[in-house]
Amino acid sequence: MAKKIYKQIVPKPASSDEHGSDVRLYEADEIISAEEGDWQDTVMKQMVENGWAQEVKMEDISDVETGEVVRARNEKGHYIADDPNTPDVNEAYVGGKAPAKKKTTKKSTAKKTTKKSTKKTTKK
Repeated sequence: MAKKIYKQIVPKPASSDEHGSDVRLYEADEIISAEEGDWQDTVMKQMVENGWAQEVKMEDISDVETGEVVRARNEKGHYIADDPNTPDVNEAYVGGKAPAKKKTTKKSTAKKTTKKSTKKTTKK
């Protein structure tokens, strides 16, 4: 059986062993792997039912991203440009991978309608 992985949303104290004799604080944004036994899975299911945690679909805890993409800088602090001669590595970013581009949606503008003048001219 594959171990389940949970993400704690609200910090709450709960059992930290199978006997329930020890209690620990499950911190917010903590990733918990229910690999110690059925007791831990039961505790986490209770947390999910109360809305304090959520089950996360991932293969391994290492799948959690640790930060954002950072631009590379030279000694003076200026941004480094990407070298077009190396298509497989992006030197402009630390780690060599650029962030995924965001899709933009085309904004449509509402057409303005003009009202015809309804003034009546009167002759004198």
